[in-house]
Amino acid sequence: MRYSAIFPGLFVLAALSGCTGDVVQGSDTDTTTDTSSTTEQDTSTGVTPTTADPPTTTTAPTTTTTVDPTTVDPTDTSTTTTTGETTDTSTTTTTGETTDTTTTTSGETTDTSTTTTTGDTTDSTTTTTTGDTTDTETTAPNSCGDGILDAGEDCDQDNLGGADCVGLGFGGGTLACADDCSFDTSLCLMESCGNGTLDEKETCDGADLDGESCASQGFAGGTLACADDCSFDTSLCLMESCGNGTLDEKETCDGADLDGESCVSQGFGGGTLACNADCGGFDVSQCDPCGNDQIDDDEVCDGAALANQTCESLGFGGGTLGCVATCDEFDTSQCDSCGNDQLDAGETCDGAALGGATCESLGFDGGTLACAADSCGAFDTSGCVGCGNDKLDGDEPCDGSELDGETCETQGFFGGTLACTEQCDDFDLSQCSDCGNNQLDAGETCDGSDLGGATCESQGFAGGTLTCATGCGAFDTSACTE
Repeated sequence: MRYSAIFPGLFVLAALSGCTGDVVQGSDTDTTTDTSSTTEQDTSTGVTPTTADPPTTTTAPTTTTTVDPTTVDPTDTSTTTTTGETTDTSTTTTTGETTDTTTTTSGETTDTSTTTTTGDTTDSTTTTTTGDTTDTETTAPNSCGDGILDAGEDCDQDNLGGADCVGLGFGGGTLACADDCSFDTSLCLMESCGNGTLDEKETCDGADLDGESCASQGFAGGTLACADDCSFDTSLCLMESCGNGTLDEKETCDGADLDGESCVSQGFGGGTLACNADCGGFDVSQCDPCGNDQIDDDEVCDGAALANQTCESLGFGGGTLGCVATCDEFDTSQCDSCGNDQLDAGETCDGAALGGATCESLGFDGGTLACAADSCGAFDTSGCVGCGNDKLDGDEPCDGSELDGETCETQGFFGGTLACTEQCDDFDLSQCSDCGNNQLDAGETCDGSDLGGATCESQGFAGGTLTCATGCGAFDTSACTE
């Protein structure tokens, strides 16, 4: 009855609100409580011992109540609720220690913020929003570090999305991913890598190793190099095991262990192969280059390597050039000396080397004397003019074998071999014969049937038939009788 008398309009508004849903009724209660005890919020029930003191102005009459601190129940909760499409209630309690708690109440969307401070004075405000409009803010968990490239990430662990230092404008190097999923370019190199000069961020560049060596890098020895990304290449550096006589990792050899290699397999003709002190290569100082078919150092030739020389280029007529076993001179034993234009032992002449002979010295009237081709054992007088060149010069009836078509028969003989005198002035008939012409010529005993009147009886036989023997120099008495 008392509340009805005080708020006669309140019930009317509530009734109208319940019927139409279009009237918003609000009430704001301000309560202040002082307490010296520590108050803790029970988050399971949403009840917080509090003394509320927020002034609120609404369309409804405002009621302010002052509570005696001595009569406040610590477990009593003062709650103000505004009924309608939207309800906003805030509770603030000051109790000294501050605690942030999020409380969700029923409704399409409820956003409750509760702040608790422990102290002597408690000021609690509770705000509850209930209505048709939903506004929810959710923070997604951080996906950086899962190896999957998500939106907003440059990279994620080893997943660089195909990026590299070059693609980011550097000269090279190694791109990495930072803990916050952004690119780590600390190992990327500037464009200067490869210019042979040690620049910023470069460990080395070309031959510039900044004074470093395999030894300074912790190896036993070997050859330190610079990689294409201007970092050290220790692939040729050797481990501490060098010198134990056993071929270990990265060693080319170790002591007497040459891995089956020899001077010959290293391209030399022979000799003794050894291992370098750093086990990184072979010592070929005792290998003999002669015999490897390559002209080395002071060698004139080596096996089949003849420095483009031949028998002909060395002045011989032909043949096969070789190299002596010591590689210090050519072997011309298979070269043919005939044709080198030098008069060597056993040669009558050689090319233009005629040993001073001429056509005239050989009895010719003149002309050009030559050496017989490919023999070097006789002169070629075909270019000489006069007797002896086998050519009919001037009024010569014959010259050597050149008889101008004449024979013994054309010269009136029965047969034989016609020749020419040494002076080329007449034929030599000494080998021609009239025997067989049936004419008794000088020097003949008989000739065919011409027996010069001789018979068997004149030859001392009783009878028979006498004939002439072959050659016209004697009778044939085989048909004579005693």
